[in-house]
Amino acid sequence: MSWESEVTDSTDSPFSDKLMLHHIGFLLQTAQSYHGAGLASAMRLDLAMAYEKIILKNLTVTKEWFNLMTKNKWLEEPPLAPNRKEIAKDK
Repeated sequence: MSWESEVTDSTDSPFSDKLMLHHIGFLLQTAQSYHGAGLASAMRLDLAMAYEKIILKNLTVTKEWFNLMTKNKWLEEPPLAPNRKEIAKDK
């Protein structure tokens, strides 16, 4: 069977923008953790400087990703710890 049977002339994306942005966010966070581990283990100064540049670039892209996700209301607030002061006031 050839791969040509899988090619279509459809212009509709098979995946939603929300799903694709969630995957991109996951990849950005994974890359950031790998670059941080590389920076922590780098023994050469030139490598440490290269890792710092990559990490800063990744942070700017992640900020754009975050702004896009919040603009479209696709990013939810993470679960927070209970407010202990409010709980103590109620008693």
